[in-house]
Amino acid sequence: MSESEIFNLTAEERLAALRRENEDLRLRLSRLQDAEDRRAEIANHDREIANLRRALHRSEARYRLIVESAVDYAIIATDLDGTVTTWNEAAEATLGWSAEQMIGRPIKTIFTREDVANGIHEREMRLSLTEGKARDERWHLRANGSRFFASGEMMPLLDDDEQPAGFLKILRDRTQEVLERKELDASRERLRLALDASAIVGTFDWDVPADILFADQRFAAIFGIGEATARQGVSVAAFLDGIHPEDRARVGAKLEAAVASADIFAEEFRSAPAHGQIRWIFARGRCFHDATGRPQRFPGAIVDITAEKERNRRQAALLKLGDDMMRESGTTDYSRLALSILGETLGVSRVGYATIDRSGRYATVVNEWCEEGTAPLRGRYEIGLFGEHFLPALRKGLLVVEDVFEASETADAADEWAALSVRSLVNIAVVEGGEPRLIFYVHSSRIRRWSDEDIAFIREILARSWTYTRRRRAEIALKETETRLRLAQEAAEIGTFDYDLRTGVLIWDDRCRAMFGVSPGEPISYEEVFLPGLHPEDRARVEEAVAQAIDPDSSGDYDVTYRTIGIEDGALRHVHASGQTIVENGETVRFVGAVRDVTEEKLAEGRQQLLTRELQHRVKNTLAMVTAIANQTLRRAPSVEEGLAAFSARVSALAKAHDILTETSWTAAPIADIVEQSLLTHRPAKGERMGWSGPKVMLTARQSLSLSLALHELATNAAKYGALSNDDGRVAIVWSVDTQAGTRCLRLQWREIGGPPVVAPTRKGFGSRLIQQSLSAEFGGNIVLDYQTTGLICSIDAPITFDEGEWPAG
Repeated sequence: MSESEIFNLTAEERLAALRRENEDLRLRLSRLQDAEDRRAEIANHDREIANLRRALHRSEARYRLIVESAVDYAIIATDLDGTVTTWNEAAEATLGWSAEQMIGRPIKTIFTREDVANGIHEREMRLSLTEGKARDERWHLRANGSRFFASGEMMPLLDDDEQPAGFLKILRDRTQEVLERKELDASRERLRLALDASAIVGTFDWDVPADILFADQRFAAIFGIGEATARQGVSVAAFLDGIHPEDRARVGAKLEAAVASADIFAEEFRSAPAHGQIRWIFARGRCFHDATGRPQRFPGAIVDITAEKERNRRQAALLKLGDDMMRESGTTDYSRLALSILGETLGVSRVGYATIDRSGRYATVVNEWCEEGTAPLRGRYEIGLFGEHFLPALRKGLLVVEDVFEASETADAADEWAALSVRSLVNIAVVEGGEPRLIFYVHSSRIRRWSDEDIAFIREILARSWTYTRRRRAEIALKETETRLRLAQEAAEIGTFDYDLRTGVLIWDDRCRAMFGVSPGEPISYEEVFLPGLHPEDRARVEEAVAQAIDPDSSGDYDVTYRTIGIEDGALRHVHASGQTIVENGETVRFVGAVRDVTEEKLAEGRQQLLTRELQHRVKNTLAMVTAIANQTLRRAPSVEEGLAAFSARVSALAKAHDILTETSWTAAPIADIVEQSLLTHRPAKGERMGWSGPKVMLTARQSLSLSLALHELATNAAKYGALSNDDGRVAIVWSVDTQAGTRCLRLQWREIGGPPVVAPTRKGFGSRLIQQSLSAEFGGNIVLDYQTTGLICSIDAPITFDEGEWPAG
């Protein structure tokens, strides 16, 4: 091989060629030397031997030239002990040591410490002697201590006797290649991890003219295409078959439009249910056209947005649940509302809950929602029919089954579940005392993988529904309680107050305002309205009671009765107030309570006290009057019988007057009532012989008693001797009120008409004295008994203290 041919080869090829040539020359030389023993041939081969030696010399020179000119390969020669004997420029450039620095040093200098410790350099030398060469790829050391990766080969160097004389080590720095390969592998790994961890599901590349779509395994899995088939390529029709039937036509039309226009294709759609759980996919790509405008390639990627869609659906469902519950009122079934929202959001067939009896044998369905076409569960079910492991699983509180035929908790009763159209389920149990008492169930008619987000969503719906139901029930109960309290307050005419001691805000309801004479809507405060509204005589006592109540060290009780003077109307009212303070962290923060208008009670109490005193006085006077009547009547009576009869009649007249006064609480009595009751026993059956008339005039209690006795005496006398003693006589009683000299006077006249002629008595009897004395004592003015022949006339002309129709206040 010529030198020009040699230098057209690579360094490795040149070295291999020279080695082969060198070995061939050595072999031929050896053969010729063996023939030297044959002296006859020696002479014939001397020239050939000399030529061979010259050729070998030229070969070694070329070999040295190649070694020195190989700039990409570090070539190192050593002796049999591994001491460096040759170090080319490439070795100097690659490893950093010069030939002067390395010649005479051991070959292990360029090996790493761990390789030296493991005897790698010695193993390479042994292998090269036994195998003819030793190849390796490993990290080596540079002069500055850094490392580089190299592919190397070690081979033995032979002497003229074909005996190993040393070793030849050839290295090529491949650090950059290794780093680039590692970076490429890392990049691929990062891409794979990114695809796994991110929403990107897969990629595709569509050869439009050939209608072949190439895709990765992720893309293939989503659309139900085999992985090998996807790598080899499928038609777009196979891809479209993997789209949900309701979305297929729309996506196909958008895809055709994107191919024609070269615009961006970006669409959301669902995968076909036949390929497992429905997934929401976002696909994006673009069709590239050639110079003539013809579509060529359409690459793109798909993103799984199912989690985002479900998250949005769940969030919308939670918002809807809250909105619907806030909108609904009355007797709305909030549990049913929550069940329907949960079922529709998860896309399941049945959602409900059931109670478990104390025996743990039966579950009774309480409430349920079912999708259209799914038969509802009703009534009671024996739990044991659903597998012997089902109830123990419920005791743990949560049971999640993706396939009833595969799960250990349901497999032994899978047919029972299938009969109820249940293939997958989630059960959440309320456990008390180690036993489930209530089951919340979610059923799916298809195999389903329940995600952690699904379980969390179910729990969230349950928690919100349960919390809202309890709160709603509490609100209804509170509202009913407040209604009852309000009705009770209205019935008892109770007002309320609320005093915030931190802000100074005082709140009164309308009834409380009325007790202080303040109109609704007017501003109020403790200092400017409450205190000024108190009666001056009660203000100090009330302030002291308030201070005692708001003292945080006190019991906080407040119970006081005081008088108010209306801020706007000036009316005097009696108010009873009671309250309680609220203490937080040793500080009184609120003072709340109730007030009640007790003005009538106080007035009634005063009237009662007055009546009691008056009654005591009246009883004493009445007893004295009865005693006097008894003494005078019995003493002057012709006989005991007549005396007792007269006494009884007078006491009866007195009693009737007392009856009238009792009805008016012993304050006053209408004069017409006194006249009617006094004459009741004397009035003939037909009644036309006795009559009376006059305006409404009120008499005091004392006047009423004296008039009653006087009328009784007049009627008794008329029945015995006067107008009522025959069949034709009659009595007329008339009264009026006149004003004389600015004084209002009562004029009452008793007139007898049609009776026997009247003869004036020669002496005054007890009856006459009783009439004159009692009427004069109680009425004052003039009392006249006129015994006219035509009939007796009794006149009363006396001032009165009450207006016509007026009832005294006490």
